[in-house]
Amino acid sequence: MKRLSEIAITSLLVVTALCALTLPAAAQAPAPPPLPPVKKFKAADADNHNILINKPGQITLLLGTNQDSQDAARAAGQAVYPFRGRADFDLVVVVDLRDSIASWAPSIVLAEMRSNLDKEAIGLKPYFLQNGNKSNPRNSSHVIADFTGTICPDLGWPKHSDDLRGILFGGDGREIKRWEKIEDMTQLQAEVRAAIEAFDKATVVKANAAAKTQGSKLTQPPSPPRPLPPVTPPPKSN
Repeated sequence: MKRLSEIAITSLLVVTALCALTLPAAAQAPAPPPLPPVKKFKAADADNHNILINKPGQITLLLGTNQDSQDAARAAGQAVYPFRGRADFDLVVVVDLRDSIASWAPSIVLAEMRSNLDKEAIGLKPYFLQNGNKSNPRNSSHVIADFTGTICPDLGWPKHSDDLRGILFGGDGREIKRWEKIEDMTQLQAEVRAAIEAFDKATVVKANAAAKTQGSKLTQPPSPPRPLPPVTPPPKSN
């Protein structure tokens, strides 16, 4: 009798397994839809270098400013000074000069932008060194002048605004946050910092998973992301 019960249970398990294997695809959990391709935003900066704004492999803060929000843009840029020079962060500034007098003399405007970047690079040097970067900060300073609407509409800014705007791009180049008016520089710094921390953690997890997969083939473990600097109160915009 006991032997018959064991046979019956075994048969039931086999039948259950076969039913699970033969279930129609519609009855199974649907796979999540694939993400759309990442839209790439490219433009020429003040140095006439064609750059990819939302470059993958790092967190990118894009600031959209104009002649009326220059002070706020300067404060926002200073708020993220502690992150400058890191391999996991970049700052790009787009200056909206559509329908501006500046569009009458673009060469003069671009020359002034380059001069300002030269001066700012001197103040950025200590932050680069603090983040282990000995390169010239000037090479990583990107300001884009939009005289005719070649980039602002693509970024979702079809109309001119007197407010400082911003977009935060993740490590995959996708937009993770957008600001139509940036006023709180402390909050801005905190959100950028949180994005960098999340990106670094995901990078470590991915590297560890790759190391387990490669096993003995991995000749050198990847270097962990550099620790973020202490929180510093950013300056207030006027």
